[in-house]
Amino acid sequence: MIYSFNFSNIFDKKNGKKLVILGVIMLAIGVYCLTKKSVGIKVFSWGLSIIFLYGAWLSLKSVNELTRYASRIEVRNARLNLLLYFIIALLLLLFPKYVNMLLSTVLGVYLIYKEVLIFLGHKRYGVTRYSIWNVLKLFIGVLLIVSPLYLSKFLVSILSIIIIIFGINFIKNGIRLINERGY
Repeated sequence: MIYSFNFSNIFDKKNGKKLVILGVIMLAIGVYCLTKKSVGIKVFSWGLSIIFLYGAWLSLKSVNELTRYASRIEVRNARLNLLLYFIIALLLLLFPKYVNMLLSTVLGVYLIYKEVLIFLGHKRYGVTRYSIWNVLKLFIGVLLIVSPLYLSKFLVSILSIIIIIFGINFIKNGIRLINERGY
C-alpha cells in the first residue's frame, strides 16, 4: 500500500483558520525550543526517533517481502537492520540527551581521525598541504568531543528558527485566506 499526502488544496479558503492555528502552534513550539535548549534537544531527538521508527516499519515491510524469495542470510541481515532501527528509536525516545552526547562524541572522534589520516598521508609524500577547511574540521571535531551537546544545540537553534519562519508564513497565509472575499 502506498501512502501519499495531497497538499494541493492546503491554501483553500476553508483551511484559513486551520493554517492560523497550525502557524500559532509552530510559532509557540519554535520559540519555546529556541529559548529552552534542553527541551529543544528532546523534541529534536523525538523527531529523529520517529524517523527511525519509520525506517523500522519500512524494514519490517522489506523483511516480509524478503521471506518469500530471498536467502536466509538476506532475511537475517534485514531483521538485524530492523532491530537496529528499533533500538536506536527507543534509545532516542528514552535517553535523548545521552544519545546525542554519544553521537556527537563519535562524530568528533571520526572527524579527528580522518583529519589525522589526511595529515599523515600528506606528510608521507613530503607535502604539508593542510588547508583552512581541514583545520576547521579538526577544530569542530575537538569541539564536539569537549562539548558534546554543541552540535545538538546548534541544530535545535537552526530548526527552531525554521519552525518559527514556517509558523509566521502559515499565520500570514491563513489570515490572507480568512480575509479574502469569495465571489
